[in-house]
Amino acid sequence: MNLQDSLPRVSRVGSLAEQVYHSVRASIADGRLAPGSRVTERQLAEALDVSPTPVREAIGKLEHEGLLERVGARRLQVVDHPAETLQELMEVEVMLRGAEARFAARKITPEGVARLRGYLDQHLAGGDDLTLRERFELAQLFDAEIARAADNAALRSLIDSYAIYGDYRLARAEAHADDPAWISARLADHVAIADALEAGDEDAAERLMRAHARSAIRGLQHDVP
Repeated sequence: MNLQDSLPRVSRVGSLAEQVYHSVRASIADGRLAPGSRVTERQLAEALDVSPTPVREAIGKLEHEGLLERVGARRLQVVDHPAETLQELMEVEVMLRGAEARFAARKITPEGVARLRGYLDQHLAGGDDLTLRERFELAQLFDAEIARAADNAALRSLIDSYAIYGDYRLARAEAHADDPAWISARLADHVAIADALEAGDEDAAERLMRAHARSAIRGLQHDVP
């Protein structure tokens, strides 16, 4: 295994530890670092051209998330989760995202609702001219606004810890990119969630977000590495 080919590059701007963390995490999520793969702290540092310190910080976070485990003093292994465990982890993400929507319904401001409506308007106005990547980015902005409204950093950190399959979500979206019914259904979910948030209906917001998140991961349960 050539680690330099497996790990996305890191820049020299911002926290190196965070960049190492995201680089290794992305490689685990998309299978470039396969379950059972073994690496050392030194190998990771050399492959990413960084010092050992940010690597150790990143490894600590990845161990906490259950993505890496120690098999020696300096040697690590990508955890090989059983398929059932992966499905359960994704279900945890669904529940956490529902909780975040509940908090957002409790706290969202009129300005926050306006921003959500703005993203939906951009999506509708773009129509067929929007690329899949643009649709995906608008969906991410929509989710980020909900996280901003919920204003719960601890909960958001937990969601990020479980949501390791973003690349696979995009891959599945690409498979449905030419299906107008699929696109309309995803957009309708966002409209319904925005309505619930604007109404301050915590129960509806949580229920709708759970259903939306669960539909996004259902196919992933058979596709993840």
